[in-house]
Amino acid sequence: MRTSRFHVALLSALLGLVSLQLDAQVWDAATQATGWAHQDKDDSFTFYDELSTTLHTWSRDGGLQRSTNLGKLSVAPEKWVVDPHNYPWVISGQTLTQIGANGKVLRSSKLPAEVADVGWDVKGLVLSYRAPTPFLEKRDFKGSVLWSYGVKPPARDEEPAPVHRRPILIDDAGNVLMANGNSLSLLILNGGTGQKTSEIRFSFPDGSPAPALEGSADVRGPMALWPGKEVVFATVRSTQVPPQLRGTLQGLVLARLDLKQLHLNFLPTGLNESHHLIGILDSDAVFTSPRGGLVLVKVR
Repeated sequence: MRTSRFHVALLSALLGLVSLQLDAQVWDAATQATGWAHQDKDDSFTFYDELSTTLHTWSRDGGLQRSTNLGKLSVAPEKWVVDPHNYPWVISGQTLTQIGANGKVLRSSKLPAEVADVGWDVKGLVLSYRAPTPFLEKRDFKGSVLWSYGVKPPARDEEPAPVHRRPILIDDAGNVLMANGNSLSLLILNGGTGQKTSEIRFSFPDGSPAPALEGSADVRGPMALWPGKEVVFATVRSTQVPPQLRGTLQGLVLARLDLKQLHLNFLPTGLNESHHLIGILDSDAVFTSPRGGLVLVKVR
């Protein structure tokens, strides 16, 4: 009888462990991911699952790698970066928070404005703020400001001014690339100093200059770097493409920006505007679907 009870207890314990392992593997980006995501250099992505208030790091080949609960945050995260120690840095409104592996808040900093976009390298994260004119900061993984670029936006109690969303990314050489307003050119900053080094202007393969986008200057979609190819993909709405170039383009469009040849092409995605570009894997642009899950679009 004692042996039987022991076997039952052991079996129950093993089943409990299996159940915990299965629970940890339930979340799958391929079918559940939504919204913005952080893509790392190893091609893993970190997503936020609103239902469980958890950040999940996932890769196409390895599946779910780790999860960090953000239940101790009072406000849902908007963007996040995972540092070299696998600690998330979470942006919520005008607050930057470092989270420990167990979900504990390690440190928190007040930011000068709301964040429009974020880039990262091994030394820190670059914040592009919502502001009337370009303003960027690079902060190390202790929260300290390493450099800033542009004019710091006014405090909230001052006269409000129009704010623009300026998407950024870090290229293979560690430079910061920033899009601005309706222009399809890219401003280049030195990633170590924040100094402007150049501005890249693109043209079509026939030599004609790239036009400005249509519509409001404060609406810009995310960008993604094609690693090793010197190519940037920027998402634009078909209605932003000038009418004379729009043709049959509908929904979400990719502007292919060749940093080497300085050429621009507009590529169809077949997706509606509610999809969100989160990165490039091999020769696929990766989007999250508003219904949950990932959608891959071949790029060239």
